[in-house]
Amino acid sequence: MTADPEAGLRRRLLDCALAMVEEEGVQALTLRAIARRAEVSHGAPLRHFPSRAALLSAVAAEGYGELERRREQAARGCGPRAADRLRAAALMYVGFAVERRGLFELMSRPDLLVPSDPLLRRASRPVFEMLVGLVADCQAEGWRTGADTRLLAAAVWSAVHGFTQLWLMGALTRAAGADALEPALQVALDTLGLGRVTDTEGD
Repeated sequence: MTADPEAGLRRRLLDCALAMVEEEGVQALTLRAIARRAEVSHGAPLRHFPSRAALLSAVAAEGYGELERRREQAARGCGPRAADRLRAAALMYVGFAVERRGLFELMSRPDLLVPSDPLLRRASRPVFEMLVGLVADCQAEGWRTGADTRLLAAAVWSAVHGFTQLWLMGALTRAAGADALEPALQVALDTLGLGRVTDTEGD
């Protein structure tokens, strides 16, 4: 079967944009620059994406897909308790932001995206729903049982996302002397009542 050249072009544009956002940051992602990197005409991206925001939304969707794959991998390597899985997901989230800083920044910039884009919505929605599920499981284990599950998940997300932004800015190191990611994040999770669970607790 002959490969679809247009599908190949779309993939090449996305791959070039993903490489550029990591190497040069969000500000480098113009349609002309992406086309130049892909070695196509300046107008070629418009055959697949009606605007820069649409192309960047597709790039952000790729990021959410990677985030979900990492979450699944992290879940396989942690303990059986929901709190263990929630802590692993939080550490994965911050680790992703540190490793893929440019992509994470783009995903956090709705002003550059099309929030209503169907592809972006399909990719991003499961990330929050996964968190809601983890929080519900934690509540089933006795954590914050009286709280609304979705609002509690939003609070956890706010705390972890805020921690992530401050870590990337270096603010936690400057203000609090935090020099190691995981212990600093553990303190943040402790404030939510998600301290480490030992094997003897609850027996």
